[in-house]
Amino acid sequence: MPDDIFGDPKSTADRPRRKRQLADQDQRSQEQRIEDCLDYPVIYEMAEHLVTPQTVGCPRRYPPIVYLLLASLMPITGSKRSAVGALTDKQWSRLRASVRRNAGRRTAALLPTTPPSRGQYLYAEERLLAPNVDVLQDLFERRAIQQALEQGLFPIKATRNWSRPERRQLLVGDATVPKAPSKAEHTHTVDTTTGEVRAHRVDSAARLYYENGEKEKTVARGTKWFFASGRDTGYWRRIILCFRHVAGGEYQDEAAVAVRAFTALRPQLPGCMGAVYDGAFRGVHRDGLARLGLLVINKQHGSVKPRAYELLRYGRCRHDLWCDRGRIAERILLDDGTSALVPVPISRIEHRQGQAKSRWYHLLRIPCRHGEHAHRVQVGITTTPDDRSAWDASTGKRRLSDVERDFHRAEYLQQIPEQTLAHQLVYPYRSDSESVHSQFDRSLWNQRMISYGLERQRVFVLGFALAQNATSHSVHSERHTATREVRSEIATAGRPK
Repeated sequence: MPDDIFGDPKSTADRPRRKRQLADQDQRSQEQRIEDCLDYPVIYEMAEHLVTPQTVGCPRRYPPIVYLLLASLMPITGSKRSAVGALTDKQWSRLRASVRRNAGRRTAALLPTTPPSRGQYLYAEERLLAPNVDVLQDLFERRAIQQALEQGLFPIKATRNWSRPERRQLLVGDATVPKAPSKAEHTHTVDTTTGEVRAHRVDSAARLYYENGEKEKTVARGTKWFFASGRDTGYWRRIILCFRHVAGGEYQDEAAVAVRAFTALRPQLPGCMGAVYDGAFRGVHRDGLARLGLLVINKQHGSVKPRAYELLRYGRCRHDLWCDRGRIAERILLDDGTSALVPVPISRIEHRQGQAKSRWYHLLRIPCRHGEHAHRVQVGITTTPDDRSAWDASTGKRRLSDVERDFHRAEYLQQIPEQTLAHQLVYPYRSDSESVHSQFDRSLWNQRMISYGLERQRVFVLGFALAQNATSHSVHSERHTATREVRSEIATAGRPK
């Protein structure tokens, strides 16, 4: 279809290859990532919210900033023991210098000459970090959004092409299930041979979840975490904007958490154009985000079958329109008595921002032997009786809403149909979420959670997000400094001697 704005789909071999091979200068060593965390200003700001008077328990020898830094180093080193061990005399001196530079001399003077032990961190994690994790997570998300805007993500003044959005204009999200800290599901088991009663440590937050879609469904036991992120082109440019714990075990629970997270991010990211997600999103989820003015790019659910939509009559001709593969198709009768659904070319996708909600339309160009017809079809949103009512000019009666017609429009008609070139170019951005999951799995010792209990696991996930954003902040600063130096050299060379 040469007139289709989304383009015809291409085979895998014919699609453009956009991934750049990882070069040596793009890699970050463990030493560099530790330095990134030590120089990340958000961690020092979060530590100021942990200054609470301690009335009971063992007195802490270290200021709160040390424990927050250790929490961000654990995902880099892989465990709590290795994070403490990574603080050698040289690294401890660097940490003291970073604290002095970012938190002031008074805070640096409180640091002992030796780093804390693993036991001291565990005590602080239970008594200091876990009780304040809600405050820390809220501050982290606000600073992550600010960092994303400063690094050029979700630009307000950038050109908006609704059929070809850029990577930096889209949110990406998905959920993953790291394994529980232990395989035990019961606190006590009995050996059937000897009768011995054995005690086990059980993670109270772990439960069973389903992964890998409905066709290749697998069961995983652990805690499920949703991540929303944005990134620009290049390595180490990703910023984790928020994370959530998914309590329910069904795909609908994950999708509901994702919709609430994207809804909360939408007003704070006015330059965001949409979200990319996997098959867990159904029509009801796309409907909620489309009403906010967001594109939703995901794959059509396999259970959705073609459905009759509308019969158009233009004088001597008639066109039988159907919903097929996320778009409008015309039913064509063949010579052998059968029929085929042929996609109708889409000339434009329209976004209309209203006071209460947005509306989305496909402007169709219906080919006809008597001359092509232009027809507008609403997509992405299932209308209700409470929405703006439309009147039929020919009959003068109010048109029934989709709910009254029992038609789930958001399920059948996508904003960017799946079987198009535009979808093939934009949907691969979802692999960014798989990259987050890969980094998260590699940050775990033996690919298992290294903390028991939901609150302590939230502290670990917060440390992982801090470490990722710290590296992104450092890479952006280095790139900005290098660009400024090049411009300075060019300006100097152009001056007359």
